[in-house]
Amino acid sequence: MSTDTTAACLNCQQQLSAGSFCPNCGQRRPHRLTVGHVAHEVFHVFTHADNTILGYIPQVLFNPGRVVEDYLAGRRKRYFNPFQFLLLVLGLTTLVAVALHYYEATGLEIQQRLAGRMPAAELARMVQYFHYLGKYYNLWWLLLALPMYSLFTWLVYRSRGVNYAEAFFVHVVIGSAANLYSVLILLGIWLADLKASASTNINSSLQVVVGLLYLIFIGKHAFELSWPGAIWRAFLAVLLSMAGSYAINTLAFRWYVFG
Repeated sequence: MSTDTTAACLNCQQQLSAGSFCPNCGQRRPHRLTVGHVAHEVFHVFTHADNTILGYIPQVLFNPGRVVEDYLAGRRKRYFNPFQFLLLVLGLTTLVAVALHYYEATGLEIQQRLAGRMPAAELARMVQYFHYLGKYYNLWWLLLALPMYSLFTWLVYRSRGVNYAEAFFVHVVIGSAANLYSVLILLGIWLADLKASASTNINSSLQVVVGLLYLIFIGKHAFELSWPGAIWRAFLAVLLSMAGSYAINTLAFRWYVFG
């Protein structure tokens, strides 16, 4: 198999001139794969890992303020795509929750607690509600939680010049970290064989704590707020988000279970 190095770019069809990259789109000049090239690429993953998943995970977990600051300033090349990463993490969280029957166990525990105090049909729908909540957790988070959290954050921080898209990105980063921690917590809860109600409280508390702490550090480092300003804004944004989540969950639960 041969590769014509004088032909048009395989990505955008621009005629290639001298050099290693296409002058139009930046695509590297095509060449045939060799063992040496593959070995170099594998080595590159581990030695230049900032813009890979392996490099992005510690950045988003331990330095979210810098990630947000760099991304909003346009310094994005060094990072793995944050939006793609969030999708992957949400998929992993959903997979783990479904595999461990986390939400079903919560529904069954509540069903046992309320047995004899509610009609059997409503109890059955309640268990089914929790089943669907776990099965479609990723969609719920993307389509409802993420836009809502972003809205409240924008309302709180807009006086500092933050627009909705920037608030949205803040929660892409926070959501990635929170859901990574959730995976670890869910696995730990499963290994410890805790009751579903206890695990729900632990996981919910984790989400609140992560959201609060990360918003404080992002406000301080990315938005250049004072510590008092970063703290009160983070508390307000998290309280609004908690109230919004509670309202949506309550309405959805009552509509599905009680009709």
